[in-house]
Amino acid sequence: MANSSVIAPDFPDYYQRLNLQPDWDCDKIRKELLSQYRETQSKVNAARGEKLALVNKVLKEWIPDARKKLTDPEARAKYDRDLAEWKRTAPTPPPPAIPTIKEIWRLIEEGRYVEAIEAGKTLTDASPNDAGAWQVYGVASHLWRDLQSAIYAAEKAISCDPRNAQYYVEASGYYAAAEQWNDAHRQINRAIQLEPNNSDYQIALAGIYIRHEKWDDAEKVLQGVLSKEPSNQSARYGLAAVYNNSAVEALPKIGQLFDSGQVKEGRKFLKQLKKRFEEAQKLAGDDPELLSLLDSNSIGVRRALGVNFFQRFLGLMMDELLLFPGGAIVVATGSSGGFVLGGIVTLGILCYAWIWLPYKNKGQDLSKRLVGMQIVNQEENSPPSLTQLIFRAILKPLALGIAGSAWFFILLSSRDVPNWFIRMLGFFLYPCLHDRFTGTTVACCAKGDFMKLGKYNWY
Repeated sequence: MANSSVIAPDFPDYYQRLNLQPDWDCDKIRKELLSQYRETQSKVNAARGEKLALVNKVLKEWIPDARKKLTDPEARAKYDRDLAEWKRTAPTPPPPAIPTIKEIWRLIEEGRYVEAIEAGKTLTDASPNDAGAWQVYGVASHLWRDLQSAIYAAEKAISCDPRNAQYYVEASGYYAAAEQWNDAHRQINRAIQLEPNNSDYQIALAGIYIRHEKWDDAEKVLQGVLSKEPSNQSARYGLAAVYNNSAVEALPKIGQLFDSGQVKEGRKFLKQLKKRFEEAQKLAGDDPELLSLLDSNSIGVRRALGVNFFQRFLGLMMDELLLFPGGAIVVATGSSGGFVLGGIVTLGILCYAWIWLPYKNKGQDLSKRLVGMQIVNQEENSPPSLTQLIFRAILKPLALGIAGSAWFFILLSSRDVPNWFIRMLGFFLYPCLHDRFTGTTVACCAKGDFMKLGKYNWY
């Protein structure tokens, strides 16, 4: 009973509001919230009135708050305890005998979908020719995942007011959710016929193509919107998602090309996909979640492309420059105290350059930003963790030492070995040892990161 006094009377049940399963782990909930965010974001421009208010509430309040409370194990444990206490003590207000449309929208906004559905049935029975009553009943049914009832309600709303394009848009969305693509396409086209200059409906049509994985059709529609409205953010985000999804879908083809020995064709295709991801990143603008998704998916392509000899060589030369300040102190002082000071300065510089900077900049220390490289995980499409970067920084001088030892032993074993061969062997032996034991490797960076220091995080 002690907790009941601090729990708000309108405590949000996000499991019900966002159709999340309580037995899902935090990672699955995080992915589902991201998926719902993208799906709901695509509805912003086509929604009107109370529906628009609800969509904005889901985007700006429900999903961000649910992400904060349900994706962190400790925060989720507290939330679950508070939710259980609220359910135990919260009274359930009786629904009105014949509710109004406004009252049903309020029930929906509070996440009380079952009550909203029952109220919607009561209202549509009392007012069967009221398109707004059928609309709100359809919205409540859709949110409760009763798609057939939502479709039925949307069709009834259309029959009551066949000149209202919004009802066709909602019907299209319900058909799409039920994966009845032909009906979804038919209804959104009716909305476009009623309002041919409404770009929001064009974007809704592209959204249907995206959900049906018809990337070329979606791209054509969205490019048409952007040709008239270049700054339309919804169209830009949608086209970025199309570029991302079509590129991810094409990845297996690259493996087939390499497996069949068509290496040249495979690398050419990889470069095309890399360019595709870069175009998507430009369209994504400042959307952090979309940029994160694009960066993650593009890592596999950029890792497969790898880096060339000159990039690694320049990166190694820049790393050696980091030793200069500490070495200069040792030479200038010529004492044991200077040696200690020089060692401390060198250690500080290396920790900052090899650990902190790449940790704050998605695997790019300064040298890698300047020469177009990025440290990534060998198996996962993600930047390295802080632990991996620390391990990598520890192993880096050891790997250099082992590579240098290889040169030395080869010189001892055979003086006929060309000097250039020894250098090349040591140079390639170093990254092989370095990458293998840290679970990381070096990929070419995204074009938007190459030589760009304006958004580089220094601290």
